[in-house]
Amino acid sequence: MFKKVEPLTKDNHQDLRFTPVNNFSFAEKISTAPLSFSEIAVASKFYPIVFLKDAGLPAAILSLEKEKNGFVTPEGNWKVPYVPAHFRGYPFLLARMADAPESDKGGNSGKASGDSDPAKAREEKFLLCIDRDASHFAAPQGELMFTANGEFTDLVTKRLEFLKALQTEINTTSALVRIMREKDVLAERSFMLNVNGQNVPVGGFSVVDMQKVNALDDALLADWVRKGVIALIAAHLNSIAGIPMAQQ
Repeated sequence: MFKKVEPLTKDNHQDLRFTPVNNFSFAEKISTAPLSFSEIAVASKFYPIVFLKDAGLPAAILSLEKEKNGFVTPEGNWKVPYVPAHFRGYPFLLARMADAPESDKGGNSGKASGDSDPAKAREEKFLLCIDRDASHFAAPQGELMFTANGEFTDLVTKRLEFLKALQTEINTTSALVRIMREKDVLAERSFMLNVNGQNVPVGGFSVVDMQKVNALDDALLADWVRKGVIALIAAHLNSIAGIPMAQQ
């Protein structure tokens, strides 16, 4: 999805302009989308939600075929009312310092400022970055992302706040999934995909095994209710109800 990631800095992007683009063609080859806890309830109405191997977050299945998104039209429109936050943040992202492009790890500190002081940046865990190849930056018109003083404009500040809130949600959700994995309540399964009239199993993911959940002691289950694990499980199971799965 992100083709050319660059830390957003006043040195490199002072004159770069942003134009909103209501088009999701950038996601047309993405077949799964990670979801945070606050998204699960609404997302479960539109997508099957599963747990991918070694992934820290639940994932919405957008297609059972690789490099295909069944929810994006040829014109780039999203087919259902809810678009996962994973896509709504594009073309901005928060990159961990260790993952940031080497060209400018001191570019910004994840704060609402374009300060390029490397010492300040090293104190922070994330850098605000952009996909420089995104169509949002292609037009000469649009809104500047830095003020004359080198500060982020309101446009960028709002995007940064959205991504920070999403990262907090991601951390919370990862903790819930980790709890589930520690108790071994996830089981590998395969969906049955009809290809040219033949049922073909498509795997690589896990679902909650309710027999294992029901075998847990009452005190632990009560704790899971308070933490939101049970709510996550319920939305997940509701999202895959009625979908044929291969016999294990």
